[in-house]
Amino acid sequence: MRAINQLFHRLLVDSFHSSYMRLLLLFIIAIPAFVLSQEKKEVEIINADFLKFQEIEGKSYTRLVGNVQLKQDEMLMWCDSSLIDKETNSVDAWGNIHIQQDTINAYSNVLHYDGNTKFATLNGNARISDSNMKLYTAELFYDVRNKTAYYVSGGRVLRDSSVILSKRAYYYNNTSEVFFNGNVSITDPNYNLTSDTLKYNVETKRSTFFGNTEIINKESRILCNNGWFDSERDLASFGRNTRVINPPQTLLADSLYYERGKGFGRAYYHFQWIDTSMDTELFGEYGEYSESRQYIMATRHPLLIYKMEKDSLFLTADTLKSMNKSERDSVRNFYAYRHVRMYMNQMQGVCDSLFYSFEDSTFRFFYKPVLWSDGIQMSGDTIFMVLKNKKADKLTIYRSGFIVSPSGKKYFDQIKGTNIFGYFKDNELSKMDVEGNAESLYFGKDEKEKYIGNNKALSRNIAIYFANKKIDRIVFIAKPEAVFTPTKLLTDEQLYLSDFKWQIDRKPQSREDLTK
Repeated sequence: MRAINQLFHRLLVDSFHSSYMRLLLLFIIAIPAFVLSQEKKEVEIINADFLKFQEIEGKSYTRLVGNVQLKQDEMLMWCDSSLIDKETNSVDAWGNIHIQQDTINAYSNVLHYDGNTKFATLNGNARISDSNMKLYTAELFYDVRNKTAYYVSGGRVLRDSSVILSKRAYYYNNTSEVFFNGNVSITDPNYNLTSDTLKYNVETKRSTFFGNTEIINKESRILCNNGWFDSERDLASFGRNTRVINPPQTLLADSLYYERGKGFGRAYYHFQWIDTSMDTELFGEYGEYSESRQYIMATRHPLLIYKMEKDSLFLTADTLKSMNKSERDSVRNFYAYRHVRMYMNQMQGVCDSLFYSFEDSTFRFFYKPVLWSDGIQMSGDTIFMVLKNKKADKLTIYRSGFIVSPSGKKYFDQIKGTNIFGYFKDNELSKMDVEGNAESLYFGKDEKEKYIGNNKALSRNIAIYFANKKIDRIVFIAKPEAVFTPTKLLTDEQLYLSDFKWQIDRKPQSREDLTK
């Protein structure tokens, strides 16, 4: 140090105005600080009942026995006995080992401590704790300088009533985080979790998991590839390939946010909801779920599939909802809003809103509803369709009922009335009763299937019978007022009843057409 100071003085006097020497001066000034920073601070002896200097294999050691207490910086160490190597600034200790650093306490039966690197290896009933958690393992590695610890041969962490097991774990006191890897499991009174890799904040009780993860609680079983769970606030978020199993319901999602305390969840991107008790599946790109009434809502291209007898009903709308009738009543109700479109092999339909109840198995179509069954178009102010044994059974068209059946290239058989009641057999229309202000327009053919004209009739009530998916015959219940007009005398106005609309452009042509 004297040589350095002399050199510093000479350069200061002789070369202060040289720019080159100024840089050299700054470098030399930094040398003492650098040298001092590299000095190794020895482990201090605070107490011992017995001290002895001894030589082992040519090396000198200091042996301490009984109530041993050591110190380095802010770290304190206790043990029954120790062997200090002054040359390497290291300590080997045995019996009732205790390391204390701020709020951190570490314990074991055997210890090796490197005072230069400030690194401790603890063996035999090793454990470390702070104000938030306790970590147990057979062999523990503790970095005193950075306040980090880890194990690689299996261990566990206790946090309140939670127990976390893993093959490997890395503890960071400064961030209150523990990283677990290999056969990770959390056992908690409210849930059990297993994962490949887990990051756990012992202060906030927030778990972030990576790889195949399973969470089991009283209500459900959750499988996912990644996500996080905040047990303090009962919040969770799950990533791709998430599956929530709550029999008879299962939810598959690419991204799921869940508030367990409120029983509320949100599904983002693509999701699929399955209810095996109702043979129902619901798809969408955004959904919400509430446990109170088993409520689920889907938007952004939602699609419902309801499996029926020898057929399936496909339904889409701007918004689809399903919920129990009440919290105490498990009867399921279903709602569809705006741009409702339905497709079945035997029937298709459109409307603005729809309601279906599993209590009476009835579909209710509202606001400009139109149904097609084997090419026959049915419309009215409101349409009810009743299912029986998952097959179409009855149909009711309330107010302004209108039936259209294509007869030829430009001809349509038509029937209208105040209310229309339809009956199905094997999912096909077999009969319809028109009641109140009934009108019919029917195009007749000769034996060569050539059109001969149309018959327009008025009656209070009309019965219509179907065969081969077409109108077979019409029966007027009361004496009708009928007018027959030959084909060659028909005008364009005589081809249609008032309020006629052929709305085939609104008809879904296939199940794929629903998602276009």
